[in-house]
Amino acid sequence: MHEFAKFLVNKGLATEAQIVVALDEQRKLSKPIGRIALEQGVLSMKQVFTILSQQAEIGKKFGETAQDLGWLSNDQVEELLQIQKNVRPRIGSVLVDMGVLDKKNLEIALKDFETGTQQRLQDVISLEEDENSAICVS
Repeated sequence: MHEFAKFLVNKGLATEAQIVVALDEQRKLSKPIGRIALEQGVLSMKQVFTILSQQAEIGKKFGETAQDLGWLSNDQVEELLQIQKNVRPRIGSVLVDMGVLDKKNLEIALKDFETGTQQRLQDVISLEEDENSAICVS
């Protein structure tokens, strides 16, 4: 489960069932990689249809099938996936649309989550610094 989603469940702001529904809705709202490839001009409509047809037959992911056909490189697939991730609605926004959270509670939760994440990162950095100084002293 997504880290922020776990945070919301742990804080009692959403149930696991609500998160599952929200993640499913997020997936439905995500733009297909084939459409992104068309928009980016890296594949033609004919190529997308060929990939989709072969993908259905062999059960591989779109990007893998496009690579097998020699139409996309691994770097291109990674770039398309990053674009897909960037345009996907955020889980918090989906939960607001579902009525699970209101915008104010989402903003508060995001700040709390970010503060906690920054604190954990600082704790790791401090621990590494302590270990490094102990090694230097020895």
